[in-house]
Amino acid sequence: MARVRIGLSGYSYKPWQGPGRFYPEGLKQTQFLNYYAGRYDTVELDGTWYRMPSEQMVQAWLERTPDHFLFAPKAHRQITHLRRLKPEALEPVRVMLERLAPLAAAGRLGPVLLQLPPNLRRDDLRLQDFFAQLSPTVKWAIEFRHESWNAPEIETILRNHNVAWVAADTDEMPAIRRETADFCYTRLRRREYGEAALVEWAGWLTQAVTAGKECFVYLKHEDEGSPWVWADRLLELIRR
Repeated sequence: MARVRIGLSGYSYKPWQGPGRFYPEGLKQTQFLNYYAGRYDTVELDGTWYRMPSEQMVQAWLERTPDHFLFAPKAHRQITHLRRLKPEALEPVRVMLERLAPLAAAGRLGPVLLQLPPNLRRDDLRLQDFFAQLSPTVKWAIEFRHESWNAPEIETILRNHNVAWVAADTDEMPAIRRETADFCYTRLRRREYGEAALVEWAGWLTQAVTAGKECFVYLKHEDEGSPWVWADRLLELIRR
């Protein structure tokens, strides 16, 4: 059954610990994920952009979270920023999926986020060729950060490969919403969300779920921010 899964972009942040923060004072950092998984049922793994997950790391993720908990890893920078979706990017894709295989086998792998660099301009053929080589058994979501990608032809390519267009909402640019896959992926990146904005997002997400789409929503990590406040309120609004 389709549902809305809401979480945060990462979980292992020491500034989130202390009075009035997310993690209780005295909680060991090795217990952060256990505690996090008691509040949310998914997390976006920002750290996988910096380094490939090890076998031990993936096993720890599985052991510290319940069976219904899903991980949404960000594709490694070798794929999106250094090799920029060119044919040579397929080798780090293979390595990354190999490392994440235990999550997939356990039914715990959510979408893999491909976040493109802001200076990567539209290239239809490169995008088409890259998606044609990806495993269709994995959910893929892509975040475009150059305006040139906002075109009907790009939407068509994504639909043909069931790749979700990431609705990335920032202080600089409101989210662009496109229905290109059988699930949706939303990144709420503003510094602050008022009640009206959260109510509007809750309505849109509820409509998507009613249409049969599973939705993944992740709120921005900031060391001194409190993204869980908006995540909790969004959950309340959706559960009404």
